Amino acid sequence: MAETDSCKFHIAMFPWFAMGHLTPHLHFSNELAKRGHKITFLLPKKTQLQLQHLNQNPHLISFHLLTVPHVDGLPLGTETASDIPFSLSHLLAEAMDLTRDQVELALSVRKPDFVFYDCAHWIPEKAKKI
Repeated sequence: MAETDSCKFHIAMFPWFAMGHLTPHLHFSNELAKRGHKITFLLPKKTQLQLQHLNQNPHLISFHLLTVPHVDGLPLGTETASDIPFSLSHLLAEAMDLTRDQVELALSVRKPDFVFYDCAHWIPEKAKKI
């Protein structure tokens, strides 16, 4: 079978909000994009500036920016684990969980074939709808 654009996949990436997760997911996205797959990369707004230079395939990898809601106990403006001590990670997980509606909307609009995630236990439920 000849490889055509219709054979390519659209993949959404939703890594844990930590540079040690975001960066490898973007490297993986670059490898997938080299093979012609389209990637929607969901990430916190401020993180785009830190990762944009690593996007080797901007024509296939698009960043979808999420607003990370404030959670009591987190410093204002916290978006990634780099912004906080490890002891506050559970609050960042709570903030990440509060992005559910944004993620669900992004998935329903973009309709990816696959969703790669590593921490959001609720992703399968949201992805199942598309």
